[in-house]
Amino acid sequence: MTIHTTSQIRSPEQSLRPDHWVFPVVLLAVGTFAIGTDSFVLAGILPQLASGLHISEGAAGQVVTAFAITYAIAAPFLSVLTHRVPRKALIAIGLAVFVVMNAAGAFAPTFAVLLVTRVLCALGAASFTPTANAVSTVLAGSAARGRALSITLGGIALGTVFGVPVGTAIGQQLGWQASLLFVAAVGLVALIALSVVLPHLAGEAVVPLRRRFGVMGDPRVVLVVLVTAVATGSGILVYTYIAPIVHTIAGISGGTLAIALLIWGVGGAVGAFGCGWFTDRIGAGPTSALGIAVLAAALAVIAFAGSPVVVLIAMFFGGVGSWAFVAPNNHMLTGLHPTMASVVISFNSTGTYVGQAAGAAVGGVLLVSGLGATPTVLIAVAGLVVAAILALAAWRATRVRG
Repeated sequence: MTIHTTSQIRSPEQSLRPDHWVFPVVLLAVGTFAIGTDSFVLAGILPQLASGLHISEGAAGQVVTAFAITYAIAAPFLSVLTHRVPRKALIAIGLAVFVVMNAAGAFAPTFAVLLVTRVLCALGAASFTPTANAVSTVLAGSAARGRALSITLGGIALGTVFGVPVGTAIGQQLGWQASLLFVAAVGLVALIALSVVLPHLAGEAVVPLRRRFGVMGDPRVVLVVLVTAVATGSGILVYTYIAPIVHTIAGISGGTLAIALLIWGVGGAVGAFGCGWFTDRIGAGPTSALGIAVLAAALAVIAFAGSPVVVLIAMFFGGVGSWAFVAPNNHMLTGLHPTMASVVISFNSTGTYVGQAAGAAVGGVLLVSGLGATPTVLIAVAGLVVAAILALAAWRATRVRG
């Protein structure tokens, strides 16, 4: 039985010359932009969604939860079970399911039907995103792997930061259905463009399913995913409740809060795209630890800031740090198991979603308990310090044993 290495996934005649990988990877990022937007766009228009389907806002919120949980659980299993499917076909199928289910959701007559479309939409997203990340590393080659990963991650960042507000505004003006149609339209553009531009790529290495599932038990893989989960959870612990936190600490609300969130978003875009350059030059582990440390420092400043100006400055660096560690972590994982890149990247995606869920839950408990804004933020900072230490430990483990 032939075992294909990562370099053998692409046939010689389809090898891309230096920098010729950028355009197809940018198109992959258009797809991840649509998915990043889709993850949270309905959260901003829950009142309209609830009113349109005659349900409570609490029930409406389950569409966001259903998407996140489905993605988190399905991503690694889909990557394992679809390893023999040619990469271009898998990307097309995943993105097509995503587009069709968003469009179907826009015409859902009942909440139950909408919930089903959101679950199926998450399955498409869970199939596309890890594969897109893995394909980007193949197209770019080892020398530019960090930059390629930062571009595909940057698509998600831009979707979350800019796509969500745009989609929310569309939904508020034209109805919640228009938000889903907007996402479907962006996904369709990516699907058509990738169908034309993306070269044929065979499936990943022919490796027994037992080994593919077993990679999720590799202590080094678990350590890197733990870094992602702890860092994400610590950051989300604060970001989810940033409105009451900065209002209590610095009296920020209303228009100033909107500016603060925009500044965080701009910083996020800088961190998502910039981390690739650092990864390719100083290494994945140091870049991951540096990003987490920047986030920790920014939150520590926010915890004691009495001035809105200081908070606004810290928000930029908080955004930078919050998006600067996932791509380096994916880089470490693909270096450990290059023939099963989509599997380990999907496992890391699960870590992200688990971290988001845990961080939001813990933050809510802390604030409801009456602990206060500053102590709550400092608990998040402590979690980030632990994550930064774990990132350096993961880097050492992947270098020594990898």
